[in-house]
Amino acid sequence: MAARMAFSKSTAEMGMLLILDGEEYEEGLQNRAGPRKVVWFANDLEETEPQNVAAFKAWLVENGARIHPDVLFEPVQSGFNVVACNDVPADSTVVSIPFSLAVTPALSRTALETLFRAVGGVPPSLDQLSERELLCIYLCMHWIADPSNPEYALRHAPYIGTLPSAEKLRTPLHFTSPELEAFRGSNLYGATIDRRRDWEAEWQQCRAIVSVANPSWGDAFTWDKYLTASTYLSSRAFPSTILSETPTLVTTPSSYPVLLPGIDALNHARAHPVSWVITNSTNASRTSTHAEPSISLVIHSPTPRGAELLNNYGPKPNAELILGYGFSLPNNPDDTIVLKIGGPSVASPSHSQSTAGPARGRWEVGRCARRAEPVWEAVLSAVRSQIGGDDEDEEYDGEGSIEDALCAADMLAEMAQNLYDRLPPFPPVREAEMRPEVVQMLEHYLEGQRDILQSLVTFAREKEARALQRARVQGLDIVDEEDEEEEG
Repeated sequence: MAARMAFSKSTAEMGMLLILDGEEYEEGLQNRAGPRKVVWFANDLEETEPQNVAAFKAWLVENGARIHPDVLFEPVQSGFNVVACNDVPADSTVVSIPFSLAVTPALSRTALETLFRAVGGVPPSLDQLSERELLCIYLCMHWIADPSNPEYALRHAPYIGTLPSAEKLRTPLHFTSPELEAFRGSNLYGATIDRRRDWEAEWQQCRAIVSVANPSWGDAFTWDKYLTASTYLSSRAFPSTILSETPTLVTTPSSYPVLLPGIDALNHARAHPVSWVITNSTNASRTSTHAEPSISLVIHSPTPRGAELLNNYGPKPNAELILGYGFSLPNNPDDTIVLKIGGPSVASPSHSQSTAGPARGRWEVGRCARRAEPVWEAVLSAVRSQIGGDDEDEEYDGEGSIEDALCAADMLAEMAQNLYDRLPPFPPVREAEMRPEVVQMLEHYLEGQRDILQSLVTFAREKEARALQRARVQGLDIVDEEDEEEEG
């Protein structure tokens, strides 16, 4: 019986489905849209496409990939958009590539070992490198060594040749000083500083390894090259779970990034209905014919001629989209803010906090105070520890004592308000020195952060009102300590 990946309600609501077996997929389509037959063409490359795109498409087909005949790469400021040169009906397979074309850590390691042996001497050990670092070095070496040399095993030059150049990248590590400064006071500003520190440390380690193999290559292994390669991974890589027997876009502790040439060319549209189909098929390349699994991207909505063919990266907040991809969405329903609550009395996330991150004292809250309850539990626990709320004489139930709840509500509201007040202004002071697309990202990001923090203040005040109502029911007289001191 064909296997199908189970998916959560939230994934279904996002219009995204991952299907394991191609036969079952075809049967499902027939049930939905009537019988259909997919015909693949070795289509002539469009004369309007740049030469690097023509070379990339030819390389894909040469290596067993299949591209829909109506796919056209259209040059834009940020690189390329993938558009339909004719009407593309619903449930069309846009691109399909064999697993062997994916850029994986295993492929990168093998290629680098081959490359370093080709220049003589003892190749350096790659064991201390992470999967991400292996991919970054592999990409960088296409710009440093000669990828046309067959002894070097650098086989992805046609793919890399279509990726946006460094000056077209818009992630925060590519911001100008005034642009980055406009985010000061936000979580995204701190995340950018942390990422630069981490990536620079990786670069130093990787450059040392490359220098052992070839000192001149080490000199050419610059920070700018490593930053560009790292940004390709943050903006284009999929988790390795997408290539598993039960494909999913959910990362796990054991998953790692992989690049899927051709499939990663499509831009993101939230809630766009797409499928990822894993099949075992015959790879009919010019050099061999053998059974090999492949991954295909199927778009379930029709795309009219001239419109962009779009993918669905899954639900992502603007903080992640800006930091990793270099774009944002207006009024993004998936926006979140990360809250960190320090101190030894803060408990780890409870079972109800299963989706907010594994780190101790770290919570992720969405719009309308979504997932705020575990934050409340943590603040209430901290308050009870500080003021001795475990005394047997205190009135206590699942919401905590009335005094504890009032203190926790004030603490949570004050924390959220302080974060709100620290956010940078919009419009930014130096807007004239910023690129319009960065100004737009700042606007989208701040709108989401302010909305979430306002909802968190409201959430805290509702907790306060509930505690006051409990006090009235019990006939208790609540006196504000500050007012009492002023009267005294």
